[in-house]
Amino acid sequence: MLFARLLLQDADLVLLDEPFAAIDSKTVSDLMVVIRRWQAEKRTVVAVLHDLDQVRRDFPNSLLLARELVATGPTPRVLSAENLLRARAMAEAWDDHASACEAPMRLSA
Repeated sequence: MLFARLLLQDADLVLLDEPFAAIDSKTVSDLMVVIRRWQAEKRTVVAVLHDLDQVRRDFPNSLLLARELVATGPTPRVLSAENLLRARAMAEAWDDHASACEAPMRLSA
């Protein structure tokens, strides 16, 4: 339904947040045809994906984020082992002194 709305809007910039979540592989293939057409028409397609195999297969350029920018550019370079390791370390980092990470105050009984 959302892709149908996007087709009708005919936008130059398309933002997709996990567009393939909970859909079957046939539908993913069909939707990728639409996305490839948009790419061929020189539209900007920004898709948030966690499936790195699909990113490698279907998106020529990538932006890798993990709390901050890790890398941007051609997907093979962005998704290098070194960059993915760096992103994982950044995502797993924990700051015990950050206010959002403080343990909740316990009430005594």
